[in-house]
Amino acid sequence: MGTNKKRYKLLAALVGGLALTAAAAWLPVLIDWLIRLDLPASVAVDAGYGIFFILAALVSYAFVTELIRARLQTKRCAEILETSDATKMHDKQLFHSLVKKQILLAKRSGWPVAMIALYIQPMKGKVPALKDVSAQIRDIVIEELKSVLRASDVVGSFTKNEYLIFLSNCPAKNAEEIAHRVMSRIASRHITLEGQTYSLECKLGVAALESNVADMNRLVKRAFEMLDKARERELNAVEVY
Repeated sequence: MGTNKKRYKLLAALVGGLALTAAAAWLPVLIDWLIRLDLPASVAVDAGYGIFFILAALVSYAFVTELIRARLQTKRCAEILETSDATKMHDKQLFHSLVKKQILLAKRSGWPVAMIALYIQPMKGKVPALKDVSAQIRDIVIEELKSVLRASDVVGSFTKNEYLIFLSNCPAKNAEEIAHRVMSRIASRHITLEGQTYSLECKLGVAALESNVADMNRLVKRAFEMLDKARERELNAVEVY
């Protein structure tokens, strides 16, 4: 694959070079045409070079933009195809893309879908945690979700200590059971920081939809509405729409 990437880059560079060379070959013709429009020779030359460099800048910009898009797409495809871990954290764009595809599949198959919004409360201990422990919390969440979720479930992390879990072919009752299992496992974990032990509190909001009304935005909105209700309660809590 690495060799192919190099070949594609070389080919793109050659194509770009040929395009610019062809444009440069037409530069005298362009200048001559401008002179025939009764422009002074000096003005025609300046205008010809100006047009040439504008075109070169546009071609270069298009090439660089497409190269960046190709690299991002390659990265996302590699993340999708990577199967070393059953549970992965996806960014917002990839999460939405994967969930929309899963919802389309659920609609065709007649499966109910569910969403769990999860928020990990700040550490609780004798003194407040002085350091940002979101990285440790993220590791704990990934570790615990591996033992609860299926490989087809999708997990996204967009903000600090806040996660979304999409469950395909999962009715509301099962989604609630999964949420309680997640809460129980995470609440049993602790983090030791500078000699202090901190427990974890988690709040979860659960929403489910039947296949005929399955919709990404509605599912996310309802899950977060329930999460907001759960965050109003003390200690660990699960709220179901």
